[in-house]
Amino acid sequence: MNFGFNKTYLPKIRVAAVCGSLLVMCTCLGASIASSQESAPFELSGVWSVNSLDVFENPAWDTEGLFSCRCTDETNQLFRSIINDPAQDGMSARDIVERLEAHTLEVIADRLNDAGTKYGAEFDLADDPAIQCERFGAFRTVLHSDPIEFETFEDRVVIKGEDLTVDRTIYLDRDAHPVNNENTPAGHSVGWYQGRTLVVETTNVSAGMVDDQLSLHHSDQAHSIERYTLNEASNVLFTSFTLYDPVMLKAPIVIERPRILTPGVSLELAPCEVISGQF
Repeated sequence: MNFGFNKTYLPKIRVAAVCGSLLVMCTCLGASIASSQESAPFELSGVWSVNSLDVFENPAWDTEGLFSCRCTDETNQLFRSIINDPAQDGMSARDIVERLEAHTLEVIADRLNDAGTKYGAEFDLADDPAIQCERFGAFRTVLHSDPIEFETFEDRVVIKGEDLTVDRTIYLDRDAHPVNNENTPAGHSVGWYQGRTLVVETTNVSAGMVDDQLSLHHSDQAHSIERYTLNEASNVLFTSFTLYDPVMLKAPIVIERPRILTPGVSLELAPCEVISGQF
């Protein structure tokens, strides 16, 4: 199982000596978009990458970023406590990674209701629609580890990714979603700016997979809030994804992961090949 950690390149650190920067991410569902809308206070355009091997040595990464993964908010809080706990001094990078991976799965398992647990347990990865080259839904696209590209306009933000990710349009010129509209994998997204954060609300999604590694799925009643917060140096984008699903979850799940600006990286749009053997 790979949560996005790069175990080979993780530094061998003395944990107590590391002081990671703290960033508390919060979600706001149901706030008035119109009242909080501002003109774009920062520039998001460009390609943003996670801590993959190609950009692992980028100086924009701090220790927290180097260890970042598709982890829950609670797991990231655990990591911060580990690196600031003298009792954990000398804990290996691999031990930290394994502990964070296990903790993320524990949080998700605890957050699933009976329906979500049953669906995840019975789902066969051989039935993953991606095997037949079907595009990811919006939520799986958000958590995908490959680079993403932002294109910003006055009335919208377009987010593109690699592989089977779906291109997304975030509408900035409206404060409501379609009523009685057909659900689609991409759903419908509206957004607004709050300081140096782009907030995105997505609804009208068809049922699908949130993430294969996390064994997390969502119903057609799910919706989400994403928060993309740019640091003062404008080279790190802190991403917080909150999933709400009354069918699969007992309570919302928050998954976080930072990305860094990578001007030298281009999206690879290689064609998908059906690997199931049924052409």
